[in-house]
Amino acid sequence: MPEDLKMQPAAPVTKWSAGSIRITSRTVTAGEISGCLGITADQQFERDSLMSPRNPASARRETSVWIRRSGLPDDSDLTDHVRALVELVDGRREELASLSVDCNLELCLGFGSENGQGGCVLPARLLAEVGALGLDIVLDLYPPEPTTTDASA
Repeated sequence: MPEDLKMQPAAPVTKWSAGSIRITSRTVTAGEISGCLGITADQQFERDSLMSPRNPASARRETSVWIRRSGLPDDSDLTDHVRALVELVDGRREELASLSVDCNLELCLGFGSENGQGGCVLPARLLAEVGALGLDIVLDLYPPEPTTTDASA
């Protein structure tokens, strides 16, 4: 069998996904968002706080930012991240609606794959639930990093 036709073992597919809810506002503080939802943020930043706290000359935040992650490992399916976040806020539709007057509500999703291939299906029913919660979807795709090869090898 010619060398170029030999079967090569499939490289392991290394893909990851992540999900979080991000709420930002120019007028509502991150602390007020936590209080309204009754949910503690994983990360929060107040408007006018330093972007880099160790650098007093750094820019200041234009908005308050409240972030709650799905809590799932990054090898979980993207759909599972979405489901976990929908379940987290499902009983708080009225609170989300009241926040939406002065806040941007986003379901932030990230997906990356080492070989550049991959994807998922987000079921229509799940997307309808996200829409009913008033969450915009932000999807960040991370292409594989370029590999460098040593020409002298």
